[in-house]
Amino acid sequence: MHIRSARLIPYSLPLRQQWQNSMGGFCEREGWLIELSCNNGAKGYGDCAPLQVAGTESPEVAKQWLKEQLSATEGKSPAQLLRRYTAGIPQTPAACFALETALLDLIGQSEQVTLRRWLNAKATDHVLVNAVIGTLDDSIEKRALYKIEQGFTTLKLKVGVRSPQDELLQLHELAQQLPEKIRLRLDANRAWNPRDAEYFIDGVRGLPIDSLEEPLREADLELLAKLQNRADCSLALDESLAQLHIDRLLVHPPVKRFILKPMVIGSLLSTKKLAESAANASVECVVTTIVDSAVGVLATAQLAAAIPSSRHLAQGLATSEWLAEDIAEPLAVINGEMVLPDTHGLGIGPITTT
Repeated sequence: MHIRSARLIPYSLPLRQQWQNSMGGFCEREGWLIELSCNNGAKGYGDCAPLQVAGTESPEVAKQWLKEQLSATEGKSPAQLLRRYTAGIPQTPAACFALETALLDLIGQSEQVTLRRWLNAKATDHVLVNAVIGTLDDSIEKRALYKIEQGFTTLKLKVGVRSPQDELLQLHELAQQLPEKIRLRLDANRAWNPRDAEYFIDGVRGLPIDSLEEPLREADLELLAKLQNRADCSLALDESLAQLHIDRLLVHPPVKRFILKPMVIGSLLSTKKLAESAANASVECVVTTIVDSAVGVLATAQLAAAIPSSRHLAQGLATSEWLAEDIAEPLAVINGEMVLPDTHGLGIGPITTT
């Protein structure tokens, strides 16, 4: 099997409402769908959805890299190309993620196995996911209860948008309305100085908090370790992982959890290796998207199903509902779980973009 042609298909997907955090927001996701066609009729797909605020390259850089690489794929086998694009740390992670996904899609189809079982023969067929319910505004309680009715048990919301005092007051009010076993996952997006972080961590003590992501504006290993010792929930690192060098962090982990984004890391395979290394260091991992298209979400869900150490944690994959339009039918979420397709390869359905 060899690649006969490659296409780069642009898309622009409006959000139902603005995605907001302490670093700003966006109201649409723009990117490119990679389509690799082989001589046997098989097609492989990958999603390139750069988002610089999340840590990827710029859209311009991603597009240029993809154009250059796709022009050199003709006549080569997916396995041959995969070896080339998974070496080293990519400078164009969103573009590399897309190309690798398309190649893995083709390889899975060729070997007649789902992508998740190509990654791990003991992969599961479903993934526990959290619901994303936005910021602590006046309708947060309504959104939380709606998601609970849908079967979600972990609810993720943004903090660090208003003052710690105001957000703590509203969090306590929200917690009083939650049924037992419901957990809140908080993301501060590096909003606070050390004093505010300590104040907030003390203020949520005793609440049903699953984790608190990125509490410090300036990541400091010693301060993070002190905050983790102070907290009665897991602290998590996300955007700071790149600047702190994740390999070094695994020697003496300052927090209990890492957030891994394949679109930012640049590779499903590399993300899987990082998760395995983290598990060996007793660090939990949650795999998440950056509001990708249905293709990107499915690829990341296939990976999550192949990581044994993360199966008890809700993954950050239920973001498709934020999109008013998509390029394919998104995965269904039933009672807080994503059910993955049994189709060989990536398993994406019909592509709706032209």
